[in-house]
Amino acid sequence: MSSTILIASTQRTIGWILTIIVMVGFLVYLLFSFRIGKRELGSEVELAANRKPYFDDDGLETFRLDRALLWSLVTLTAVSMILPLYWLMEPARQENAIVDWVNRFEKRGGRNFEEACSSCHGPGGVGGVAAFTLVDAEGGFVAQVDWKAPALTTVLSRFDESEVRHILNYGRPGTPMPAWGLPGGGPMTTQQVHQLVVYLRSIQLDQDAIFAQIDSGIAAGARSIVVAADSELTDPADIAAAVEAWVAQASDPASSDYLRYGELIFNNPAAQGANACARCHTPGFSYGAADEASTAELIETWPKLVESGILTGWQPAQGHVGPSLEGVASHFPTLSRQVDFVYTGSEVGVGFGNARSGTGMMPGFGGRVDADVIDYDTDADAVYSRILTYEQITAVVAYERSR
Repeated sequence: MSSTILIASTQRTIGWILTIIVMVGFLVYLLFSFRIGKRELGSEVELAANRKPYFDDDGLETFRLDRALLWSLVTLTAVSMILPLYWLMEPARQENAIVDWVNRFEKRGGRNFEEACSSCHGPGGVGGVAAFTLVDAEGGFVAQVDWKAPALTTVLSRFDESEVRHILNYGRPGTPMPAWGLPGGGPMTTQQVHQLVVYLRSIQLDQDAIFAQIDSGIAAGARSIVVAADSELTDPADIAAAVEAWVAQASDPASSDYLRYGELIFNNPAAQGANACARCHTPGFSYGAADEASTAELIETWPKLVESGILTGWQPAQGHVGPSLEGVASHFPTLSRQVDFVYTGSEVGVGFGNARSGTGMMPGFGGRVDADVIDYDTDADAVYSRILTYEQITAVVAYERSR
């Protein structure tokens, strides 16, 4: 990348030097023309070029002809050198222009994001809270809730760019996410939506940061388990050690806590639940119904949640924006097929499970490569980090199939 920019900068410098030389030469020519013209004023008969005797053949065909030929040779040599140089530098110029446009789109997308998206998703897409009004089937008021707007720092690890553009264009029904693109009735042009996507590329977390985020959410759930099991655990260091030990043994498929470990990943609260399955598959999870206690508190505050049937209690994996996972084993005959589906997600028009056609809205948690997106630091296809390991996805699927 640095060599490409250096070559392009050198080419630009040479171009400016040649331009300045031409401009200076043209100004000198004009200056001499004006001076000669002033001498001729009022004495055209004596000084006019066609009134003066010209050089004879000997004068024309010696040093003057040689000088003209010499300047022709100099000009031809310059052209012969500049054209190959231009040909060699043109690819670098084009690549630099692409990088420049990507940088422009990234900056414009960042401004669009701060104006339109940061109020819900937080500055830099780290996640936030959006006020949302729940209504019943007739449009009547049910509740005013705080919807956890997910972090977008892993969104391109879960969805490909065409799916992200579709969400931006048309929104997500049943959530505070409105349509932003013109096709869905929003205010943003196709180019502005594309600029948002280019900006999102720049805020994606690397692999270590994503794994740390996932682990922090698992540790938070495990902490509640170990503290509830041993009330004498009060020292933070002892609690941290107990959490680490619990996760280590629970992640073993032979452990009696294995399904509970899968449940922690399913309900992972990190990044406002951006990478949690419960966000789409558990009623109310997105606005605070994260367990029995929090669900009961929501229902007590907003009794119409039960009357409307929107939230009747703590119903893990019973379906919300996404479908209920009860009986999912009948749709995926083997655990490995379901693991593969969660790993890659759904694709528009591509069947999965028992002959269902994908919509693209089920994200993949195993990482993704976009062949149409270039990593401008390596000139390679863009590789987005994995969210969950294959072992973690297997634990989640085991929990889902136990429902």
